[in-house]
Amino acid sequence: MQFNSYIFLFLFFPICLAGYYILTGKKKGMAAKLWLTAFSFWFYAYFSLPYLAVLLVSIGINYAVYRAMLACRSGADGKVLLAQAAGKEASCRENTGGKRKENLLLVAGIASNLAILFYFKYYNFFIENINAVFHTDFLIRNILLPLGISFFTFQQIGFLTDTWRGETPEYSLLDYTLFVSFFPKIIQGPIVTHEELMPQFEGIGRKQPDWGKISGGVYLFVLGMAKKVLLADTFGAAVDWGFSNAAGMNSVEAMLTAIFYALQLYLDFSGYCDMARGLAYMLGIQLPINFDSPYKASNLIDFWKRWHMTLNRFLLKYVYIPLGGNRKGIVRMYTNLLLVFLISGIWHGAGWTFIIWGLMHGVLYVITRWYQLGRKKRADHAKNYGTTASAVAEKKKEQEENAGIETEKKSGLTAVWNRISHAGAVVLTFLYVCAAWVFFRAESVGQALSVFKSMFTGGFALPSAGCYDAFNLDEFWYVFKILHIDRLPGSNLYLMVGFLVITLIMVFFTSNTNERFEKFEPGVGNMFAAVILFVWCVVSFSGVGTFLYVNF
Repeated sequence: MQFNSYIFLFLFFPICLAGYYILTGKKKGMAAKLWLTAFSFWFYAYFSLPYLAVLLVSIGINYAVYRAMLACRSGADGKVLLAQAAGKEASCRENTGGKRKENLLLVAGIASNLAILFYFKYYNFFIENINAVFHTDFLIRNILLPLGISFFTFQQIGFLTDTWRGETPEYSLLDYTLFVSFFPKIIQGPIVTHEELMPQFEGIGRKQPDWGKISGGVYLFVLGMAKKVLLADTFGAAVDWGFSNAAGMNSVEAMLTAIFYALQLYLDFSGYCDMARGLAYMLGIQLPINFDSPYKASNLIDFWKRWHMTLNRFLLKYVYIPLGGNRKGIVRMYTNLLLVFLISGIWHGAGWTFIIWGLMHGVLYVITRWYQLGRKKRADHAKNYGTTASAVAEKKKEQEENAGIETEKKSGLTAVWNRISHAGAVVLTFLYVCAAWVFFRAESVGQALSVFKSMFTGGFALPSAGCYDAFNLDEFWYVFKILHIDRLPGSNLYLMVGFLVITLIMVFFTSNTNERFEKFEPGVGNMFAAVILFVWCVVSFSGVGTFLYVNF
């Protein structure tokens, strides 16, 4: 069931929300949790009943391992000893046998999760490559990929690791099931941790409807839906045409296709996360922010602090740091970073295109890190240079500048140059990310290379109808005809250019939805805008597609 569907908006969620607050209003916390869990199962099973079976098996295995780990921490009196304050380890770590058993449980739990993920997501890719390399003829199976499996698998691996570290208290099966299956985030995240979500479940049953939060959640949900339905899907139609004609595009069409996809993916994925946060907020639950204007980043390190932030956090905590992070030398640090991005690429999809995408990001990330460390080292050296004549001269110059002796013209030129440099860095970072997205979107390495070949050898010409038709929406084209704009030269391109320019302005120069949400106050203006966008989205549902990340 998609968020942007009639059944979700006019049946599923209204019933879910009403029943939830009826139960919480009667102080029935357990019943309210069961209600949310049941609706989460309905939401997930709507795609496919076998999907739900896989999810339940995964939850059962992980919860059993979790309980076994808690039992490992049991003391002589049979009571579970939880992690102590001030960073002390749980008592089972004090004996070798208990520690070994808990280590084995962690390995078994992670292996079970990875085995399920491998079978459903990577089995056919593995067999295809075995057949290609060794000229074998192993059978390719028709395996359905459960939606969101990468997300709820990583979430549960993180939970087991936290349990092994002694960081999780005792949770009931109901709370754990709701933690994994909570419908706003199960398909595409964000990837949450137990300390973010579980404590909020404890408050269920004591919450009354907060109309300020509900209206804020509606506002955030509608903004996210508009990003998905009105913008992402419009760009998506042009992207589909571009990649299906990868070898036949001219240079302008190929470059536009790459930029269109970068915008489509961001608007689609961040739009989903906005909708998920809005839905959860209406239920009185907060989910973490997953995007923070990533295309405003001036380098790739900054980009990954803003893009898919919960995945980046997971890889940092559960992969990079356990591998040694930056604690074992500079070469080991760069190797660890490359491994993290390789894992990120593989996590996103079973294909060489995803691996290439991950390595493209990893290589530039390492280069950027190397440059930043070198720059910091040079700055530290200059700072500690001593009291040489040059150092004294620099100090004197600094004092003169602080005293206002330097002209305002010089400082003004410096500020302008800094802005230009920053803008150039943002543009170059965006273009590199766009190039990497070509591999992310392509169905094969050959198709991606065809797009790049078209960029450089396709020749410069105006885009054809296949590229711009997606933007000539009926509601706009009708106005064009009334105003006779359609009679002007090149009028077929006006809407495409308009969509592109307005979206780029929104992405690079305006507040993102998180910032708008933080400043939201219930009022006639905000509600009127939300209603207009909501109605516009609903009447556009017939032409929308599924969210891009549902198969990742």
